[in-house]
Amino acid sequence: MFPSDKVGSTDAIGPILVSVVVPSYNHAKYIRKAVDSVLGQDFTDFELLISDDMSPDNSWDVICGFDDPRIRSFRQEKNLGPVGNLVFLIKQARGKYIALLNSDDAWYPSKLNKQVAVLEAQPQLGACFTWADLVDGQGREISGPEAIWNDVFRQPNRTQGEWLRHFFFSGNCICHPSMLARKEIYDELGFYNPGLKQLPDFDMWIRLVKKYPIHIVEENLVAHLRDGNNTSAVSPENSARNLTELVEIFGSYFDGVSDEVFVEGFGKEFRLKGVPATPARLKCERLFLLLDSAFAHAAGRAAGLSSCIKNLADPEFERVLRDEYMFNVFDFYRLTGQAGFGHYMMLAHSTPAPAAGVGLGAHPDTSVTLVVRVVRYLKALARRLRHTVRQN
Repeated sequence: MFPSDKVGSTDAIGPILVSVVVPSYNHAKYIRKAVDSVLGQDFTDFELLISDDMSPDNSWDVICGFDDPRIRSFRQEKNLGPVGNLVFLIKQARGKYIALLNSDDAWYPSKLNKQVAVLEAQPQLGACFTWADLVDGQGREISGPEAIWNDVFRQPNRTQGEWLRHFFFSGNCICHPSMLARKEIYDELGFYNPGLKQLPDFDMWIRLVKKYPIHIVEENLVAHLRDGNNTSAVSPENSARNLTELVEIFGSYFDGVSDEVFVEGFGKEFRLKGVPATPARLKCERLFLLLDSAFAHAAGRAAGLSSCIKNLADPEFERVLRDEYMFNVFDFYRLTGQAGFGHYMMLAHSTPAPAAGVGLGAHPDTSVTLVVRVVRYLKALARRLRHTVRQN
C-alpha cells in the first residue's frame, strides 16, 4: 500500500489523458488556491495526484477537504524532499501527459486545454511550456527591482540547438509549473536527480532538449509565487549549492548531444571554423566553451578543467588540442593553478574573514569568506542575467 490516507475513485473512469501532480509541503495557506486552479480548468480529462511530504502545518487537512473523484491524495510517512516527492507522484501517474503544479502556485483556466492541443497536434514534441506571471503572496504581480524577472520566463520558441545554447549562456528560463510533458520522456531520460536541490528542473530541461524539441505557448498561463521563501530564494546556503550543482550539470552538459544539434547550437562560437567537425575537434570546442563561455563562469570552468583532465589521456585529443588549437599540457597546468575551485579555495583561505557588520558578519571560519565570495558572484551573475533580459 502506498503512503496514503485518502484515495480518489479514478479507477472507474477509464483511460486518462493528463496526470496533474502536486507535490505539497507546508503550503496550507496556498494549496487550496492551487488545487482549485486545477479543478477549474477548461480541460477536464485529467487525474489530480497530491502528495503531502509530512507538512508540519495543516496542509493535509486542507487536502482532505476536497471531494472530487479525479483526486488521488497521498500522505508520506517519511519525508522524501521536494525531488523525491515529485518523482513519487510521476511514478503513480497513469496519464499520457504529466503536468506539474507547485502547491504554492496556480494556473489560469485555459492552461491545460491549450497545451494538450499543442502536444496532440505535434507528436514529435517532448514537452510544452507557457509563460508565467510572477506574483507575491497576495497574488499580485511583483514590482520593483524584482519585476525584471517577469521577463525571464517569457521566452520565444527555439530549436533544440538554440535552446542548448541559450541555457548554456543565460541559465534556466523555463517556469517549472508551466510544464506539460509526455510521460514517456521519463522512461527515456530518467527522473529528476534527487542530488540536485536547487536545479533539478534545469538539469531536466537540458536533458530534454538534447533528445526532443519543445514548444512554448507564448501566453501567461501560470501564476508563479516569488515570496523570498522558495527554493530559488537567494541565501548563502542556496548560492553555494547552486555553484556546486552547476559544476555537475556543466560536467555532463554536452553528453549525448548529437553532432548536428551541437554544431547548430554552438557552431558560431567555435574557435576553428570552416574545417571538418571531427570527434577530437568537437571535444576541443566543448572544452573551450566550458572554460570561457558558460553563464556561471566559475562552475563552467571547473567542469571544463575536469573534462580536460579526463580527455588528455586520449592521444588524438591531446594532439589536436596542441597542434590545431595551440593549447598544450603546460598551458593546461597553468590554468589549473589559476582557476577552478582549488584556486577559489586558496583565495578564501588567504583572505581575512569579513569584519563584523560586513557580509555575513565576523566569523573565524574562512569557509564563511568563501560563502561571501560565492554570494557576491551570484549577485553579479543575477545582474548579468538582468542585462541579458533587457537586451533580448
